Amino acid sequence: MRMFSSVTISALLLSPVLGQAETPATTPVKKNPKRGLVSTPNEFFPRDDFIWSNSSSPLSWYWNFAPDVTEAYANISQSEFEFVPSMWGAYTPNGTDTYFLANLTEKFSKRKPSHVLAFNLPDQAFEYGGSEMTPEIAARTWINNILPLREEHGIKVGFPTVSDPRGGWVDPFLKNCSKMNDGNGCEFDFVPLHSFGGFGTLKDNIGKWQSKFPGKPIWVTEYGFHDQDEAETQKFFNESLKYLEEHEAVARYSWFGAFRKTKSNVGEEMAMLNQQGNLTDIGNWYLDRAAAPRTADGVLAAACTLENPCAGSGAAGKMNQVGVAGITVGLFQLAVTFWV
Repeated sequence: MRMFSSVTISALLLSPVLGQAETPATTPVKKNPKRGLVSTPNEFFPRDDFIWSNSSSPLSWYWNFAPDVTEAYANISQSEFEFVPSMWGAYTPNGTDTYFLANLTEKFSKRKPSHVLAFNLPDQAFEYGGSEMTPEIAARTWINNILPLREEHGIKVGFPTVSDPRGGWVDPFLKNCSKMNDGNGCEFDFVPLHSFGGFGTLKDNIGKWQSKFPGKPIWVTEYGFHDQDEAETQKFFNESLKYLEEHEAVARYSWFGAFRKTKSNVGEEMAMLNQQGNLTDIGNWYLDRAAAPRTADGVLAAACTLENPCAGSGAAGKMNQVGVAGITVGLFQLAVTFWV
């Protein structure tokens, strides 16, 4: 039993080192209150998650389509990296349950959120990534789960993330809310939206929601220019980042791309990590870092590859040495425990 316990401890000590191999300790940076993360963990490369949460990251908040925190950030406080829970859709067909409300409130003693997102594209079918909710069911679900968070617990809640305010879903939802809530409607504090397309599309989407709900803060919770080449994607990224930072009505935004190129369903160039888990130019820029140096033929000079694993004196090499050192120590601990 004693030997087993020692081996277990050594293995656990090794895990954080592996997770931080690509993000060595640096001087903490000021967090950007607008800029956040769409957390999309990769179970095969869990260390990728630590890139976005370390002290050198300017990201201040994240969401993950779910009511529970991303596992890698479970021990990070709300003040360090704010988690925004999300009720993706209805838990039951008729919307009469209170599962989301109960799940969230029972954890308040450990973590109480200040904001909550509700309903991911309820006006869209499941096959297109939507939560496929009728306005009536959405209103009932809102009154049972979202409204109490605002009225009884002081949490700021987002309007359902609908694809278009003019698409025939928003007004029936509001009417059903008023009908079911004694004429009081479904009050909300900010308007989340998704935007995939060119720069004009982004501006148009923000403008439409500003017109629909004047004065309400806008959260661009997913955005990007999908399925474009590198030059076009980077041009859009730089234009849109400046625009969102300077737009007074935009309270928060999060680029959709916290994954490796091999896992992207919106085109490789939107990904903020390359195939080996190194930050792309967009990944570096999103974290307020300079783009990685490249060779004359455009290849990342400090990239880790299968043929040329991280080593040497370059930036990638230095990062890898941190990880290798941790692995060596960890394995040494395991060997000593085994032979003692």
